[in-house]
Amino acid sequence: MDNYQQTLSGADARQLFLENQVTLFLFDLKNEACEHGFKIEESWFLQLATDEELTALRRDHHPLITVRLGSDILLKVFQQVKQALRQALDKSEASLTAQDLSQGSIRHLVAYRRTRNN
Repeated sequence: MDNYQQTLSGADARQLFLENQVTLFLFDLKNEACEHGFKIEESWFLQLATDEELTALRRDHHPLITVRLGSDILLKVFQQVKQALRQALDKSEASLTAQDLSQGSIRHLVAYRRTRNN
């Protein structure tokens, strides 16, 4: 273990992991948007999903970006990515807790291209 690892407490390590996940997800969104020729008016639709919902979303949407995380980190990543994309949380999203996610088997943050049809 090096000095840097020794100086990170559990809370600091969790915060660093959270920040890295948000940064990586946003990086992937930007790259996919460029690769798939998003127009200025197009944006990503963010959704928290179960394994079954993810299967259906993969069938119906392309491009699709996903990350699977534990409930506590997943909720925070979702909230921070929405904030970074300047998308407001709706009432149901704002009231979610990590316990809600774990009870509902929600394990994935999913982003897909928002079109006029969805």
